[in-house]
Amino acid sequence: MSRKRKINLGVLAHVDAGKTSLTEQLLFLGGALRTAGAVDLGTAQTDTLAVEQARGISVKTADAVLETDKAVVNIIDTPGHADFISEVERALSVLDCAVVVVSAVEGVQAQTEILLGAIQKMDLPCVLFVNKLDRAGSDFEAACADLAEQFSGRSLLKINRPVGEGDTAVQVEADPEALENAVMLTGDEELLENLLLGDEPDFAQTVRTAVENGAVPVLCGSSKTGAGCGEILEFLCTCMPEDKPEQTEFCARVFRVEHDKQFGKLCHVRVFSGTLQPRQSVYLPRVDQEEKVAGIRRPMGRKQADVPSAEAGDIAVLFGLSEVRAGDVIGRGTPPRAESALAVPLLTVKAEPEKPDELMALVTALNALSDEDPMLHFLWIREKQEIQLRIVGRIQLEILEELLLERYGLRAKFSPPSVIYKETPTTAGEGFDAYLMPKPCWAILKFWIEPLPRGSGLVYESKTSPSRLMYRYQNHVETAVPEALTQGMYGWEVTDLKVTLIDGEHHHVHTHPLDFFLCTPLAIMDGLRNCGTTLLEPILKVKLTFDPNLSGRVIGLVQNARGVLLDQTVRGDRQTMTAEIPVAESLELPVEFAKLTSGRGNMATTFSHYAPCPAGFIAERERIGTNPLDRAKYILEKRNALSS
Repeated sequence: MSRKRKINLGVLAHVDAGKTSLTEQLLFLGGALRTAGAVDLGTAQTDTLAVEQARGISVKTADAVLETDKAVVNIIDTPGHADFISEVERALSVLDCAVVVVSAVEGVQAQTEILLGAIQKMDLPCVLFVNKLDRAGSDFEAACADLAEQFSGRSLLKINRPVGEGDTAVQVEADPEALENAVMLTGDEELLENLLLGDEPDFAQTVRTAVENGAVPVLCGSSKTGAGCGEILEFLCTCMPEDKPEQTEFCARVFRVEHDKQFGKLCHVRVFSGTLQPRQSVYLPRVDQEEKVAGIRRPMGRKQADVPSAEAGDIAVLFGLSEVRAGDVIGRGTPPRAESALAVPLLTVKAEPEKPDELMALVTALNALSDEDPMLHFLWIREKQEIQLRIVGRIQLEILEELLLERYGLRAKFSPPSVIYKETPTTAGEGFDAYLMPKPCWAILKFWIEPLPRGSGLVYESKTSPSRLMYRYQNHVETAVPEALTQGMYGWEVTDLKVTLIDGEHHHVHTHPLDFFLCTPLAIMDGLRNCGTTLLEPILKVKLTFDPNLSGRVIGLVQNARGVLLDQTVRGDRQTMTAEIPVAESLELPVEFAKLTSGRGNMATTFSHYAPCPAGFIAERERIGTNPLDRAKYILEKRNALSS
């Protein structure tokens, strides 16, 4: 008996495009469910949280397994709302194939554009499923035209097409030109010649070759009625790439962490190579230590089953690992794909319990939730007894509030979200400090700091001779520079700059091993004071869809929000407008736009870039810890901390 193919696929989409419904259909058709659940009824197999079932949206990735006569398919269902895109980020890094669901009514939406961009950047095989063909106003060909624009230099391969589009009885049929087009996209002239002579090649193998050459298969149907869902399951099981381990050493990546009352922390992993068994120790690179796996389970939607091992290509749930968090690599091997950076938290909030005596319980709960989503950037400031979080949007905050109540019985209050600004050097300049007193200490540093173009981040270079500053101390400086730049002149992270260590000096007797960790922030802040810093504010790319009769009023709305109009198009009775709007002016925009369009408009936002704030605008953030510009106090505080 031949080995079954093993495929790990993720279902991704803009919110409400129908991806969870498609997942339900695949699990049902694959025999994993007796009946397909419904998102609206809260019975979807992969919506396991009470908050997901109540709201009818996915907020966490969920995994399930189905097995056909041809393949074992591990499915990861991902959230579609932009506030939970960090979940999608982690899922993308563990997939063999992405299934992107696109509504035939709305076409390619903002979140879909981001997903398709990330998929192409990662060179991840992709299948497109054009959904909602049962809906009035659906347009398969228009959706395909939109999709073709997203794949520059790559060809769409239509596998099937709708029959009776726009009706609840819609069906799909095979595209008669699918095989011929697939052969052409393989680039194999001999194969094409044989086809023309009547010798038909194997369809699945031909499609796999075409996909390896960059072709993007397109299938269609309705996840609501089930039309086309059997066809895409068959296609995925036979035509898409399977897992092929390239190393023997155990390696896995954690794409989801959850907490169980009985077993504690559960981590969902994709195994890339090697084999893992219960009671086996695994290496955790992030914390540089080994931990023992207490047990291994196989995800089965809302249920899990114990298994004796996990091997390459498997999705498994491990328990017993206390130090893991979402996104971690496990083992000493190397994952084939890095995570794609999609989530950019642009807002910060303070959290406090409704009952003051529950403060530490809230700290513990939020710390646990930050293991599930490290993008929260949970920060507990002990000296101020204050909790700070970073969030993507208001929906995320509402879900967080409900999760705290549902799981921990804690009622939390959050401050109004405030924008996360950044700073960048205004001009080039020098930063210097000589930390020579009180002995024993000796550290002298001189930096050259200069601004770089937007989006450059931090670039570091050392031009100091080891005869002046030993490599060991130069490494200390390089480690300390990013930390020193987390709070600039206004208290915000400093970015888009180059820091060059142009001189330094240690003393063979008086230098303490940690002196350069203390001296680096002093010299960096001296440099920022000399350069001056410019405040940067985050800018969103906003896509608005509405009735063309409202065009003038929507333009006014954008202009009032300090927005810049990029482009606009009209297709039938819908107008689409794209603009760039500062985050600070966008917080109430969804409500204002909904009122203007009587709830019939569509608004989608994605992070675009950081840009200088308007002249004269100042936004200062309260500094955590002592400012290095208060040199004497800073040295005293740090020396006490280092000695303790």
